[in-house]
Formats: sequence, C-alpha cells, structure tokens
Amino acid sequence: MINAIIGQIVCVSAQSVTILAGNIEYNLVISSQCATKLSNLQGSDRNNVRLLAWLQHKEDGMTLFGFTDEDERRLFFELIKVNGIGPRQAMKILSGVRVRDFITALDQSDVNFLSKIPGLGAKTSQKIILALRDTLVFTEEAKKPQNVAKGASHAYQDIVDALVEMGYDKKKVMDTIAKLLEQNKEQLEGKSQSTVEEFLFRNAVLNLS
Repeated sequence: MINAIIGQIVCVSAQSVTILAGNIEYNLVISSQCATKLSNLQGSDRNNVRLLAWLQHKEDGMTLFGFTDEDERRLFFELIKVNGIGPRQAMKILSGVRVRDFITALDQSDVNFLSKIPGLGAKTSQKIILALRDTLVFTEEAKKPQNVAKGASHAYQDIVDALVEMGYDKKKVMDTIAKLLEQNKEQLEGKSQSTVEEFLFRNAVLNLS
C-alpha cells in the first residue's frame, strides 16, 4: 500500500499534481483545496512535500489520489463508502468545501448547505447525512486530552467500537468517554493502558445504561 508520496513538486493544476520522488514522477489526483495549498508553497517548501495517498486499482488502469492531511483523506474514505459516490465524485466534493465545514454540516443535518456543494444534490446530501453523521471527527482534536475518546485517538477507538457494537449510540459513547477522561484525569494519570481501558469500558456502560 502507498501511504504517502514525498518529493518535489514538478507542476500543479486545479485537479492534479506531479511530484518527483527519487527518479520517478508521480501524478496524483487532488482536490482544488489541496491544489491551492500546494500552489502557495514557495522556495524550498516545494522541494520536500509529503502528500498522503490512496491507489485505486481497476481493470482498465490505476489512479493515485493525493491528500493534504489525514482529515481530508478520512473524509474521502468515508464518502466513497456511501452508495453511489465514487472516488472522482468524492474528490469533487472535497474540492467544493473545507473538511471542517462539511463535518459541521453533517452534525447539524444541514441538507441545504451540503446540497450546494458541487457534485451533491438534496437527495445525495440526505443519503450522506444518514450514512456519516456522528462518525467523523478531526485529528487536531486528538491533541486535546478531553477529546481523546471522541474517535480521534486510536488508543480508545476499540472501546468506542465495542460499545457501539453493543447497541449504544456512537456520539453518546464518545461524549461519555470524553467526560470520564476529563472527570477522572488525576485518578487515571500514570495508570497503565489496560487499566485505563478497563475503567473507561466499565464506567461507560454504567453511564450509558
């Protein structure tokens, strides 16, 4: 699997970028948001660019998609899980909206906002809301201790998944774990990972029941 391409920008267009990595030039399909960021790089910053990547392999060829950060790539992955949305349409959606604004609209079930994004209409927007609401968070939130449990930290994602499989609402699970971490910060400080996980699971069940 190709996780990322690191190299020098050769050229950037509205929908693609060519990067020289070693002795190979890679052409990646990107969003216009990503293209703008890359176009604004100057001098030496253009010589050592790292783009997260995903390789689509089909019978008639392969396409490499590039992303500025994990939030953009994760939203892309979630979009292509929605029935009827392919990689090209997902990239078009990413071109028309910032990731933060998209997820805010999801949380608020804002069909009007989503349907104005190029590549989306009211019907598809409703489908996306039903499929993705309460499943996406930002990686930058992982840097905040009180938000670690909101799906941003892999350390506690297993607990979230386990509780969701038991039938609990994902948003309530994440909020409950975040609250437990904040309220018991001193008590949990210095404890082993397994001890913290056991505490979170046991008390989350009690609070959710």
